[in-house]
Amino acid sequence: MKLLLPVIMLTSIVLTNNVEARWTPRVGLTWNYVLGNDVDVSIEKADVVDMDINKSVQKIESLHNAGKKVICYFSGGTIEDFRDDFDQFMKVPGLVKNTFEDWPEERWLDYRVSGVKPLIQARMKRAASKNCDGVEVDNLDGYQMDEVQAWKNPLTKNDAIKYAKWLATTAHSLGLSIGLKNTLGIIEDVGDYFDFAINEECVKYNECYRYKNFINKGKPVFGVTYNGVSKYRDALCKNLNGLGMSMIVKEKHKLVQEGIIFNGKTYCGSSFDDGFPTSRKVTTTKKTTTTAKKTTTTKKTTTKKTTTKKVTTTRKTTTTKRTTTTKKRTTTTNKKIATTKKGVTVVKTVIKIVTKKN
Repeated sequence: MKLLLPVIMLTSIVLTNNVEARWTPRVGLTWNYVLGNDVDVSIEKADVVDMDINKSVQKIESLHNAGKKVICYFSGGTIEDFRDDFDQFMKVPGLVKNTFEDWPEERWLDYRVSGVKPLIQARMKRAASKNCDGVEVDNLDGYQMDEVQAWKNPLTKNDAIKYAKWLATTAHSLGLSIGLKNTLGIIEDVGDYFDFAINEECVKYNECYRYKNFINKGKPVFGVTYNGVSKYRDALCKNLNGLGMSMIVKEKHKLVQEGIIFNGKTYCGSSFDDGFPTSRKVTTTKKTTTTAKKTTTTKKTTTKKTTTKKVTTTRKTTTTKRTTTTKKRTTTTNKKIATTKKGVTVVKTVIKIVTKKN
């Protein structure tokens, strides 16, 4: 019995120490946003690839083998009728609401209904089982939309904050990192719960500066700008100088693999400061294990300890403080890879423009 307890304790320590930590992305990683078509791993240059949760385990594994991290996309504020769990959402009383404007296949969710939680948790478990490194949960900003405000009892900002915190806590419990998608109105309230953020078109609306505090905490923001560098060159240079945001620029309103990883010094001049730490190399932190080797001879016993050292690099990001008043509430979102119930994969690439209320 005296020998059994130490053996059990040692086994527990070894198992715990060999568990890989959750992916913690850092400021300065490059990314690509590819919801609209397949990913050719052989030509992908970005460090991080964001794609639909319906992508195969094999595709995710191939990206990992190429040294990439993978973010898996799904909507947590709406339900699309092509999702394989659509019927399960429809069975929950009061959960599925009216149609998302301009998206006949997509309907808003009243995520205050408790029945949504096991369904979203199941999606996150699916992402974890596929070895996604993180998840992007879309459409948390329904409280700003006219069609949601038309409900008898509409969603509020506080509802979004509560739901966002639950999403982040749930993702972390499953070993997943999680990003806050758009929804700038709550970033100061929930930013500490999230590992990264994803933004569409903050350059177009001159509101990228609102991520300053989030980035200063060492958390990356992955941005996408549509309609090409030539159209938004000046705005890109102005908004991103000194900020530390990673930007992919798409030539059109399509989330295909082709795109430009924006380099400010190339497009803005040598005085451009991307705001990134000096070194962009980022790795996933792993817990280290200390093991003991015992060597026995006929005359004596020698004990050697081999310790793997953990090296931590602290990076600081400095950005220039500024105050700007924004006057718009328009979000452009691209979609998505759909898998029909018959198992046929359909690529949907469409454009959504909705007007938000302040």
